[in-house]
Amino acid sequence: MLAAIIGTALAVLVIWMVDAALRPTVTTLATVQAENKITGIVNDAVAATLADQGVAYSDLVTLEKDEEGRVTLLSIDSVKLNTLRTKILEQVLEQVEGLDAQELGVPLGSLTGFATASDWGPILPVGVLTAAAPKAEFSNRFTAQGINQTLHQILLDIQVDVTLLIPGGRTETSVTAQMCVAETLLVGEVPNSYLELPAAGS
Repeated sequence: MLAAIIGTALAVLVIWMVDAALRPTVTTLATVQAENKITGIVNDAVAATLADQGVAYSDLVTLEKDEEGRVTLLSIDSVKLNTLRTKILEQVLEQVEGLDAQELGVPLGSLTGFATASDWGPILPVGVLTAAAPKAEFSNRFTAQGINQTLHQILLDIQVDVTLLIPGGRTETSVTAQMCVAETLLVGEVPNSYLELPAAGS
């Protein structure tokens, strides 16, 4: 009886030690896998929405010029930008919540630390336990492209917070991605004033 108790205690101790040693690695690999998948989802959602809506720079920005053809004001269509943001975030949330545990899973061989064995063995499933509503904000970027030329880009910064269910526990991660939704090359000086981009949720 005593031997059985000692044997059980030793087995539990070994399992606990193995779990304690491997869980940080599993957590790290699962987080990286989730971040890669979600970044791909964001990229695809932005590209698909822009293609579906047929959005061009001129649909989002109106350029006012003076008599000499110089740009004096950039006017942003906040309604269209907010519509784009809503459609993109809806796709992102739907696809993130629909991720399969096998898609995010960590191959058992990757725990060995050997690159050649990274894809070996059964998959340790990793599921999306919860996904908060993604957040997104627009920003402007002006980049000099040569003499008297400036590249204007409208960027969308997206943040997705998720809780992952990993073997033996859970972990939280935040994925951020930045995508360009429209751009054009401006000839001449960039105006000192332009209408601000819509704030998140406005």
